Amino acid sequence: MSSITIALDAQGQRLLALLVAKLPSANPENPQTFIGYKEAHDRLGLPQLREKFGESLKAQGLLSLAEWTHGTGKPAITGLVIDRTSLMPGKGYFDLFGRQPEDFVWWREEIKKSKSFDWSPYLPLETAPESPAAIDIEDPVDRTEVTTYRIIRDTLLARRVKQLHNYQCQLCGHTIVLSDGSRYAEAHHVQPLGAPHNGPDVLENIVCVCPNHHAELDYGVRPLSQADLRPTEGHSVSGLYLAYHNTNVHKVL
Repeated sequence: MSSITIALDAQGQRLLALLVAKLPSANPENPQTFIGYKEAHDRLGLPQLREKFGESLKAQGLLSLAEWTHGTGKPAITGLVIDRTSLMPGKGYFDLFGRQPEDFVWWREEIKKSKSFDWSPYLPLETAPESPAAIDIEDPVDRTEVTTYRIIRDTLLARRVKQLHNYQCQLCGHTIVLSDGSRYAEAHHVQPLGAPHNGPDVLENIVCVCPNHHAELDYGVRPLSQADLRPTEGHSVSGLYLAYHNTNVHKVL
């Protein structure tokens, strides 16, 4: 099949984004560091369509992503998704690429290639939804208009952090479920990107938060510690940036 005629569907893109976020912590020599069928299924918030999570995931992005990587000659990144009992991908993974299930060398090399490959052009582009317009029943007689500006940056790494946390706030666990069923959260750089802070755009400097907690952190009205943050596999915040926030951003009253 020609790569020109092959397009990756939305479900495949979502799974690709999850696997790309997993790549930094995946050790090709150790499948224990890969992701299980159920874990991938749950992190994507998918309904269980089949009795087994592997079959359900296959119907909701795994098969389309595998066929897309095969048809376009890209690394076989779906080998990151494994059965936690056997610590191997399903037989269909090897069959698709014309390999035997015991071809561990090829499988390991595909994961190595996946780690060095630039997947960014193929990841889904997310845009923050517009806030719904407020509808006032009555217009107050005395109203003072105050405008504030807060930069919401949505870098590629920021999107990865939100996906890793399933769009749940690391401080309170809240997520905003939109009318189409998708989830919304915001990403906050603990040491801010802009001047005068000039923080780096790295996973270790980003937290996934709800809009309320994002505003509190931006305006420095609360400190931040590791104990405050809900953890997830594949993402941790550096104490260096937490210390910077508490010293230079948090306003002690």
